[in-house]
Amino acid sequence: MKEHNQFRLRLNLFDGIVLVLALAAAVFLMWRFTRPAAASGDGVSSASVQYTVCFQRWPAGSAQAIHQGDQLADNIKNYDVGTVVSAQAVPCQSLILDQVNGEYVLADVDGYEDVLVTVESPCTVTDEAVTLGGGYALRVGATMYLRGEGYMASGPVIAMEREGVSK
Repeated sequence: MKEHNQFRLRLNLFDGIVLVLALAAAVFLMWRFTRPAAASGDGVSSASVQYTVCFQRWPAGSAQAIHQGDQLADNIKNYDVGTVVSAQAVPCQSLILDQVNGEYVLADVDGYEDVLVTVESPCTVTDEAVTLGGGYALRVGATMYLRGEGYMASGPVIAMEREGVSK
């Protein structure tokens, strides 16, 4: 009889997938631990930011639950996002189709109001983002999911003003 001392490498589809995933994980880990650290102070500055969030479609009178000085936190990752400076209730409006003219018009929604909440927070300003003190990346137009003392709300960031930016 003939001896079969040959090593045969035969991979099936599952073995190939596992091998590719293991190689991808190894490459990612090598990249993660060997990339150069960001230069400290390069394009980074500390400042204060005031931004306005629009809490949409709150029942009329609910804006009284929001008080100046309330601490707000991100409802998803529990980031500290700042302190309430002011809260202002404005009529809730919605786009409705005008059947006569065939145009969309803004109409008040009875029994509801929008609450414009101005929040102040320390931040770090880089070339890529404005990051709040708790680590939340702030972007105008993005929806924030927030909670305060006795209330939770969500709404878009509609304005942002940075103070003390010095590079």
